[in-house]
Amino acid sequence: MSEEKFSLYNYHKTFDKDILISFKGPFDKHILSIIGNYIEVILGRNPKAGKKIFKIFIELAQNIAYYSAEGITNVNSDAGIGTLVIGEFDNHYSFVAGNVVKASDIVHIIEKSEIINSLDREGLRQYKREQRNMPQGEKGSAHIGLIQVALTAASPLDIEVTPINEEYSFFTISVNVEK
Repeated sequence: MSEEKFSLYNYHKTFDKDILISFKGPFDKHILSIIGNYIEVILGRNPKAGKKIFKIFIELAQNIAYYSAEGITNVNSDAGIGTLVIGEFDNHYSFVAGNVVKASDIVHIIEKSEIINSLDREGLRQYKREQRNMPQGEKGSAHIGLIQVALTAASPLDIEVTPINEEYSFFTISVNVEK
């Protein structure tokens, strides 16, 4: 069986004029800085939403950098590999990020996301405090960043898990930020 030829044109067509940023690759400190600066520039016309998008970018980019099962190691740093897309629509911005994760971690991430989505703003703040006070490394203590994303966006987390094989899945998180 031969591999299908990659068409950059078909890839290009999948993105319409509403896409502000699309990136796939290593999430190291250099990329974080460049994309972060770009977000500040392009969303400068809407400072309130721009600050929220920037905060969400930092949280989700750090998750990719630290937790992606796919990564690169070089002399200067380790970097997780992932994908992010920021789109602009009439009433909101859409932020989508994804990366490969170990299949064994998926159930925990889904459970945490369901808890986050079931809470109101005050419940999220309380849950974040509880998670922060748990001993590091204890089951359930991670993913404070996901709580912060829900707080910042003031909208639910949309989670999608696509199995790759028995060992890995592709984890996607989407969130909308009102203009």
